[in-house]
Amino acid sequence: MKISLHHIHKSYGNKSVIRDVSLIIDDASFTTLLGSSGCGKTTLLRIISGLECPDSGEVYFDDRCMFSQSKGINISPEKRGLGFVFQDFSLWPHMTAFENVAFGLRATGHTENLEEKVTTALHAVQLDDKADCYPHQLSGGQQQRVSFARAIVIEPECILFDEPLSALDALLRERMRIELRELVARLNITAVFVTHDQTEAMSMSDKIAIMENGHIEQYDVPEIIYNSPKTPFVAHFIGLSNWIDEHHMFRPEKSLSRTKLQYHTFPAQVLSSQFLGNTYQIHLKYHDEHWTCLSPYKMASGKMISLCIDNADIIQV
Repeated sequence: MKISLHHIHKSYGNKSVIRDVSLIIDDASFTTLLGSSGCGKTTLLRIISGLECPDSGEVYFDDRCMFSQSKGINISPEKRGLGFVFQDFSLWPHMTAFENVAFGLRATGHTENLEEKVTTALHAVQLDDKADCYPHQLSGGQQQRVSFARAIVIEPECILFDEPLSALDALLRERMRIELRELVARLNITAVFVTHDQTEAMSMSDKIAIMENGHIEQYDVPEIIYNSPKTPFVAHFIGLSNWIDEHHMFRPEKSLSRTKLQYHTFPAQVLSSQFLGNTYQIHLKYHDEHWTCLSPYKMASGKMISLCIDNADIIQV
């Protein structure tokens, strides 16, 4: 399902939280809304779902109008055919995994072949043997899988994810990123994912919409956003950036600590070295700027080094 947003505005009182947002989310793609708290990403997700009504603009699913203030159209959330996965799992504690997954089907009266549908959904998230378990008998990752199964059992054309991995520990989050991405690809459905975690966004997404102060700063594939940020905000927000001046920067992994012909050379002082397991992250001072580079070996604090940067790796914003 293709999702099209046209000139969406939303305010709460005198505060504008979504400002003239237009966005096309491709069919069967995994799109992430990325930004810091309060940037408007969850509000935009709720507008897509129908849980919030914009003040103006239009929302289309393929060629079907879901919302239009000017045309007086507002399709209710339950009629939009969406799955929704929340941050806190929202499982019924008195119901088994099977009954939690079946709940949406029973609530909407879609009980034909219910057992087969629920069993298939649980199999898709590798919980075949947990159907009779209650939420308190499941790990955090298993509870999250139940919430995924509940979202897909209604066979939606799109699933909306509101920071679904933020309650998990670091190792489990990393594993669930892979599982979630593979599940969405296997089902061949559209996914819209909200997060403030850059690693999640970069590793999972086909495209990322960087949001700030209610509007989209840049919308593109992760590689272009990282290597060719369009605005100073995106350049500062995404990854680590070393600023040469107000408009020029480079990424830490692009620097060399040895002289090379036709490279720009910058003298910098080592402040500290941080061991990361397979490399050292070196913190440097260049004039009034604090830089970071990567090195296979530790460097002594106070040491002066020369960083060499290929002109092609210097990003202008």
